[in-house]
Order: sequence, then structure tokens, then C-alpha cells
Amino acid sequence: MAAGAAGLVVGGGAVLALGSDDQAAATDDKPSAAPRPTVPGRAPEPRWTYTHPATAPVPLTAGVWRDELLVLTGTDRATALDLRTGRARWTSKDAAGAQKVLAAGDGLCFLAGPAEFLWLSSKDGRVEHRVRYADQFIDVPGMKVGPLTGLTGNVLWFTGSHTVTVKAPKPKKGEKPGKDTQVAKAYLFAYDVVRREEVWRTAVPAGRDGTPAYRLTAVRDADVVLAQDAATLTAADAKAAKGKALFRCFDRASGKPLWNRQFGSVSPTAAALGDEEGRLYAAVGSGLQAFETATGKPVWTLAGPEGSVFGTPVLAGKLLHTANRAQEVGAVEAATGRLAWRRSTEVPLGGNAPALTLSTGGGTLLAADSTQVTAFATADGRRLWKFQDIGAQEPKGATVSAPYRVLAAGKTVVVRRERAFYAFPVA
Repeated sequence: MAAGAAGLVVGGGAVLALGSDDQAAATDDKPSAAPRPTVPGRAPEPRWTYTHPATAPVPLTAGVWRDELLVLTGTDRATALDLRTGRARWTSKDAAGAQKVLAAGDGLCFLAGPAEFLWLSSKDGRVEHRVRYADQFIDVPGMKVGPLTGLTGNVLWFTGSHTVTVKAPKPKKGEKPGKDTQVAKAYLFAYDVVRREEVWRTAVPAGRDGTPAYRLTAVRDADVVLAQDAATLTAADAKAAKGKALFRCFDRASGKPLWNRQFGSVSPTAAALGDEEGRLYAAVGSGLQAFETATGKPVWTLAGPEGSVFGTPVLAGKLLHTANRAQEVGAVEAATGRLAWRRSTEVPLGGNAPALTLSTGGGTLLAADSTQVTAFATADGRRLWKFQDIGAQEPKGATVSAPYRVLAAGKTVVVRRERAFYAFPVA
């Protein structure tokens, strides 16, 4: 599969991988030259482009490590690209099937594999440390780890479960003995990825397949707020929730459960985000609503077009950036809900709300969907540029249906569409 850069001029020092097993060599290891002015609305020249080899599986995840590496994980290996040039720095078969990369101290990339935690050298991908779940969590034999919940500082939150046997009660005289039962026990863990040790764990309700999956909703000084992924709710939990999302709050220091709460009519599948000020923002019907997490009371409501649904917002200081299925992207005051600006991506209606990414510098907001990436100036909503790749150029090439996604890294954003990656300069 070609890199999908037809019609785009690649700047000096870039690398173009053509989907073979051989990586194209970069001209040098120096950062690309400053981008030249472009036609208004046209995406700037990419600093580099890369296409994952067609002979390898499509990457499962992509993550940025310390604005230095772009790490792709797959079922067969992990691959690290230099963010300055797009050149492959290393590959690691030890990290096959691992989840997204996280920073874990100086010079170390942390990945959670199916059966172990790994710490890889950022220089060459060698395994510096390895912690098998069976060795560190010996009292949770056969532990199955769910999707990582989130990381703040050195502390990683994740869920894990295992199956235990519950003995049948001793039968009364004259009764037949009952059968032992197998039940799942689940926990939420806090784990220090630098010291490589467990901080705390707390028992939580098991998920549909044993391990519940939580979405990190808010991190505050004293506590953390999580929402369970609707797909992992048991039938009984889903029935008890009565169509509403259940949010759980835990003490950050000890893991002690503080409260379980529902907010208005927020559904289990609704996008939600909390802030350090004690507010929760969630999609409700066709609007976006803010609540006080301490009381559950609504604070303000932002109306959206009829029939539309808001996606997960993004916080930037006192502003909350929003997007909905009507392809509207905007900014509101987080405290009051007052609209600062709202613009359309001009993408045909349909599908989900665009996924939002804020550049590291905070000057650019990028909205990615199944059609394109649209860049906006955060100050006033001015539309900056749009980007679409060409897809497979060969007459018989497969049609790519994967949506665009964006990762922010320093003064660069990396746009991904399945196997193809493009690095663009941003403010």
C-alpha cells in the first residue's frame, strides 16, 4: 500500500515508506526544514510520511513517547519511529500484542502485554524490565488485565480479574450436596510504573467477561472518577442502571471507594469528561450538559442540533472544546457554558462526532472523522486547513474505511489512517 501522499510535496529530510518490508532511509537525522507557505485551506507540507509494511498486521495502537517517539503496537511486534524524521528507530517482538505506550521514567517506554508489563529502552527497544502478572500478582492467579484505564504522573490505573471457586454450602441432613460454582473477582489497581510496584487495589464489580473496562473521566488532587464501559456491563448491572451511566469515585491515595453516582439522564454509552474544578461534562440527548460531581446537580446545558449527539469534549484552560454528529466543532466557557465559537467541518452528515485533539501548544484544534482532518484556530474558530489522503493508488488496491486519528507531539501532530501516518507542523 502506498503512503497515500500523492499530490503532497514531502519536505527535505523526510522519509517515505512504501509498504514493503524494507524501510526507506531518511536523508539524515536532522529535523525537517520549516514548512513553506501553502495555499489557504490546504494542509501544510508534512515533515515526513510513513506507511506500515503491507506484510505486517495493521497496528493495534499508536502512541507518542515524550514527544520523541511514535510507537506502534501490533500483534507481531512494536515499532518505534523517530518523531523528527519518521525513520524507524527499533522494533520489538517482545512487545507483540501490547497496549498503548506510556512514559515510565527516563529513557523507558512502558507497555502492558497480554501476560506481563514491559519496560523497553527508548534507544533500541531492548527489554530493560519485565514483570509477569503471575509473578507480581501471585494472589490473583490467572489474572486477566483489561484495557488500561489511565496514567497520571507515575501511577497507572487498570482493572484485572480472575476466576475463583465458591464452595457449595454444606447440605442439610437428607439433602443432596450442591455444586461448587465459578465466579469472577475483579479489582481496580493503582500501579507505580517507575518503582514497578503496586500502590493499592480495591474490589470492584466484575464485568461481562470478568474484567470490567473503565474510562478515566476526571483526575483531581484527592480523587479519581471513572465510568464503566457499557460493553463490559453484566446484564444484571445494565438492568440495575436503568439505562443510565454509573460513575465511580475512588480516593487517589488509598483506593477507597467514595461514591457511586448517576448524573441526570446520562447514558452508559454517552461521552463524558470531568475537570479539576469538580464539574462533569456529558452528552445528554442532542445537547451537552455540565453537572456538579459533588451533588449531581446540573450547572448548564449547551443545545445541539436536533438528532445530533456530542462526542467527548477536550479541556483547554477555561475553555471546553466540543464536537457533535452534525459536524459542528466549537468552544464554550467551561464554567458557564457560554458559546465562544462554533464552526462546521463541512463533512457530509452521518457517522459519529469528530474526535478532537488539541495541539501541545494549544493553538490548534484538530477534528478527525472518517472523511478528513480539519484544523481550527482555538482562539476564534478560524478554519486553518483540511487534509485527506489518497488511499491505495493501485487500481485493485483495497478501499480504506478506517477513520482518521490525530496524536499531538510538541510542535507536530501525527495524522493516522490505518497504515498511513503523516507528521504536520502546528501551533
